[in-house]
Amino acid sequence: MVSRKDMMSEDLFWELIDKTKGGDPQDQLDSLIAELSVRPIEDILGFDYRLDKYLENSYNPELWAAAYIICGGCTDDEFDIFRAWLISQGRDVYENALKDPDSLYEVCSKMGRNEYPENEEILYAALDSYEEATGKEDFYDVLDTFEDDFMMIEIELNWDEDDPKTLRNICPKLFDLYYENIGQ
Repeated sequence: MVSRKDMMSEDLFWELIDKTKGGDPQDQLDSLIAELSVRPIEDILGFDYRLDKYLENSYNPELWAAAYIICGGCTDDEFDIFRAWLISQGRDVYENALKDPDSLYEVCSKMGRNEYPENEEILYAALDSYEEATGKEDFYDVLDTFEDDFMMIEIELNWDEDDPKTLRNICPKLFDLYYENIGQ
């Protein structure tokens, strides 16, 4: 079996994200579909691989703490959507957040108080692009023909939702931005 790993370069993936970011998630999805659906099928499959890999690489407790602080709580599914949003912000924001989740303060401090960092739509970019390009609904059957190197990751949280100090220790700027009225 073949892997999709080399079907799209990291640089091309981020170039497409940068070209389509801005506006709301639906706008980005529409732009990604317009970009991807005219490209070779290998690019669509490669985009999906890269997106899944970046989601996998961002599955860590410190980033989850940041999401928990920003969103006022964060379930498993919400964390997936948060990480999809993170990827949709571009390479610099994504890579900086992996190194230091508190770096998201720069992005989040510009958001409205009731604006949540989520972009579930981007998770469907490859599927929708594939269907647009081929007119077929066999995307997941096609994915099953590849052998990719994804891992089931188990993480142990190094913070406690019942102890705000543990969250503040990981992301002090985000904590202060979102929890300013809580005693510390």
